[in-house]
Amino acid sequence: MNQLDPSLKRLLKWSRSASAASVSAPTPEEAPFGFAGRVVASAWVTRAQPATTLVQELQRTAWGIACVSLALLLCGALVLLSQGGPPAPEADISSALNFVANNFLH
Repeated sequence: MNQLDPSLKRLLKWSRSASAASVSAPTPEEAPFGFAGRVVASAWVTRAQPATTLVQELQRTAWGIACVSLALLLCGALVLLSQGGPPAPEADISSALNFVANNFLH
């Protein structure tokens, strides 16, 4: 069988004694029932901001719309710049147009 390291055995023994002690009696470090809810509620109350006015709300909305519009313009400019120019006319098409212009339009 494998022999465990003596320091590991000592740690396992301490772990068993610590788990047995914690099961037998509750520690005074435990928070009372509902404590977390009270902490969250008090943090929510302290973080409450004063009500914003209509002008402040409109200004924040206008800034948001302006930023979205600017991003849309930049994306449109990038798409426009990435587009290639018109294709060069083919030699066959121009000769066909010359034939039509010379024979049928006169």
